[in-house]
Amino acid sequence: MLVLALDTATPYLVLGLPHAERAIRLERRHAEVLWQELEVFLKQAGVGLKELGGIAVGRGPGSYTGLRVGIAAGLGLARGLGIPVTGIDTLEAVALRYQGPVTVVHRTRNELCYTASYRIEGKQLEVLQPPKRARLGELQPGGLLVVDQPPSGLALARLGQAALQGGRVQVEPLYL
Repeated sequence: MLVLALDTATPYLVLGLPHAERAIRLERRHAEVLWQELEVFLKQAGVGLKELGGIAVGRGPGSYTGLRVGIAAGLGLARGLGIPVTGIDTLEAVALRYQGPVTVVHRTRNELCYTASYRIEGKQLEVLQPPKRARLGELQPGGLLVVDQPPSGLALARLGQAALQGGRVQVEPLYL
């Protein structure tokens, strides 16, 4: 199953397939460029829309508008193509860029952040601390501290494929 991943929960637009990924820092302009960038990405990856078997969307945590842009795009594309869609935790897809104990932090406004801690061994992910909202000054990270990095498009696609093959076709935004 060929799964297309897209995430707009962070300042990055992240697109992914099992063999290709792209992350572009857009701040709050996701809605302006998503479709154009998606078209270019698929063309460069040599994939046509009809080849897709599923869509994986980043479900956050992230900003309300950012999450809505990506989730709406994924749901609309999936419905138009008649393929399933699933939601993937954005912070997990960031953590999967690394190995060992990892604390992922995405800063928000007012000295707050979204954070979670994981242990990564190979491609296996163990959640040590689930996503939560916290004050930056109160963080006690374990292992590698990763701040404001984009999720991995490859990881999003891989996690999406596993979720869809396991029958998980739920997209619920993670608002904290």
